[in-house]
Amino acid sequence: MAYHILCIDDDPVLLSTLQTILKKENQVSTALSLQDALPLISEQLIDLAILDMNLGSETGIAAIKEIRRISPATDVVMLTGERNPKDIVMAIQNGASDYLCKPFEVTEFMAVVQKMKDRGAIKDKNATLMSDLNPPHASSRFIGVSKPFRDLLEQASRVVGYPANILVQGESGTGKELMARHIHSLEGKPSRPFIAINCAAIPEGLIEAELFGYEKGAFTGATQRKVGKFELANGGDIFLDEISCLRLDLQSKILRVLQEQEIVRVGGNTPIKVSFRVIAATNDNLDAKVEAGEFRMDLYHRLRVILLQMPPLRNRVEDINLLVSHFLDKFSKTGHKKRITAEALRRLQNYSWPGNVRELENVIQSLIILTADDVIDVHHIPQWTGNRSAVSPTAQGIQLPDIKPESNTIPSLKDFVRHMERQYIEFVMRTYGGDKTRTCNMLNLGRTTLYGKLRELGIEGE
Repeated sequence: MAYHILCIDDDPVLLSTLQTILKKENQVSTALSLQDALPLISEQLIDLAILDMNLGSETGIAAIKEIRRISPATDVVMLTGERNPKDIVMAIQNGASDYLCKPFEVTEFMAVVQKMKDRGAIKDKNATLMSDLNPPHASSRFIGVSKPFRDLLEQASRVVGYPANILVQGESGTGKELMARHIHSLEGKPSRPFIAINCAAIPEGLIEAELFGYEKGAFTGATQRKVGKFELANGGDIFLDEISCLRLDLQSKILRVLQEQEIVRVGGNTPIKVSFRVIAATNDNLDAKVEAGEFRMDLYHRLRVILLQMPPLRNRVEDINLLVSHFLDKFSKTGHKKRITAEALRRLQNYSWPGNVRELENVIQSLIILTADDVIDVHHIPQWTGNRSAVSPTAQGIQLPDIKPESNTIPSLKDFVRHMERQYIEFVMRTYGGDKTRTCNMLNLGRTTLYGKLRELGIEGE
């Protein structure tokens, strides 16, 4: 939707002139009186009202107050035929954003309009950022000395200065968002925006509005314009976590944004130019999803210009000591840092950590809270960390179907795979007492994917 300007003046010749000047790049409405203007202001999104200070029997100050009361987001520029400083100060104090003295040059008039448009864009962005603040991840830095970790950081350092899109793959809890923020920080430009959005955490019906923004009245509940994440990321980076959860039609729209470098807000029709780098992340196998027709190949190739693979914690055993020390510092009370024995640390190093660094962080926080002693010993460590693997490869309880060569009821491969998939998911859920977060971590599935499997296979506990 174009920038909407309402011109209010009792001089029809002036209104016609203003409309001619403005209509090439803006949506323009006119009104000969405040009474004619108020219905428009009440029913439509007016970005800027250009108001004559003397509207017959109506005073400009009263008109400014009424406009601001009905539509606080509307900027008001006052037109006056007298350079009376007292009137100008009073108008500004009552809500006018700027003023022009008649007669004025077209260039002077357009400069004021452009200033109001720039001001409106900044207000829209600030309002969106304040209503949907996205703070940095609690763990603000990477910690590790292992070779897989050092190799990853070395790869990440090579992308500095390049606008190429990046795909970060890895199991849940390995720090994909932290990697995205690390890549962003390497540019060394604090003014570059970093916008993060978890595609799996937003309902399907709202994700498009979150990404593209929307105009007032675009749908029920859209009472004002909202700038989308793509627009907020202009000039910087946007992090799309759980990118594999996006439905196919939305994947097509994102592909078009990357190709054309422009977006259109929901409910609008005016293209808005954008330029940003996408850092996408997923714990799913996108190659398999492309093969299954669940993810667009062209979008996959657009995103995977640079591929970074996050190593799981089980391949970074040398880093566990450093991470434990960091989390002890982070969660212990000030001046009362708890310590951990060598035996307890060995127990943690021998566990496979299916939930990776996030699971380790949660365990250490729990130990700090629940351990009464100043020293965390091996008997404080949860019993389920006693095995190298959280789930044994020869998991008991998973049974092969009874297959006899002479039988005519041998299951198809599809039915057999479904049978084994159901049993394995049920086994892992039992192992973790129905905890779906840990089940997702163990199975290396996103939460949305797990819920879909539970429904598809008819497993109770969805």
